[in-house]
Amino acid sequence: MSSQLQGALNSFLDEARLLAKQTELKSVVQVEDFFSTNGTAYLVMEYLDGVTLSDKMKAEGRLPAQQLLSMLRPLMEDIGKLHASGIIHRDISPDNLMLERGSVRLLDFGCARESTQGDETMTITLKHGYAPIEQYQHKGQGPWTDVYGLSATIYYCLTGKTPPQALDRLMDDEIIMPRRLGVDLTEKQEKALLRGMGIKQHQRFRTVEELHTALYEGVDVPAPEPELPEEP
Repeated sequence: MSSQLQGALNSFLDEARLLAKQTELKSVVQVEDFFSTNGTAYLVMEYLDGVTLSDKMKAEGRLPAQQLLSMLRPLMEDIGKLHASGIIHRDISPDNLMLERGSVRLLDFGCARESTQGDETMTITLKHGYAPIEQYQHKGQGPWTDVYGLSATIYYCLTGKTPPQALDRLMDDEIIMPRRLGVDLTEKQEKALLRGMGIKQHQRFRTVEELHTALYEGVDVPAPEPELPEEP
């Protein structure tokens, strides 16, 4: 098992290196130190005393729309900066967002990858309901992948319903409009959220900044760009 162990150790230390660079992003959990010794590896992280959005939902039920959006705004800005530095998280979900003293923090960069690594390094790692269609493949991942995960997380926190997994939505998209479930979103905000959960990449916002603008500034959501045919 030595090769598997070494691969796991390398992946673990890669996560530490990615996180250690993000000292300016207050919505991202901070790494204090990382090192190898005793034939294994260690990651020293700041201690967060809070509750994940997943556990908060289980305890309290769905969250008011404007309260949730207000809490997530600084996080969305930091995710945009994370993408600008060349890193995509690939596992944004209610389990990996912790609410601590009114601030939402992004956890668990075990699936994160540098976008410059190329598609061949993008392993199939996903969480059903929060992973877009491209995460069931080895290619096509980018900032829009995190746009889907974040939008699906918002959808769950507002409606109390886990979105159908992306593969099922390909065949028959049965996602329920949030406002039909009594969620206090404007029509433009609802359109923005559903655009962020577009099944295919071209149906989605390309950046989290575009999602942020549509959700918070009341901008009309343009029609998705047409899907281009693949080259032979």
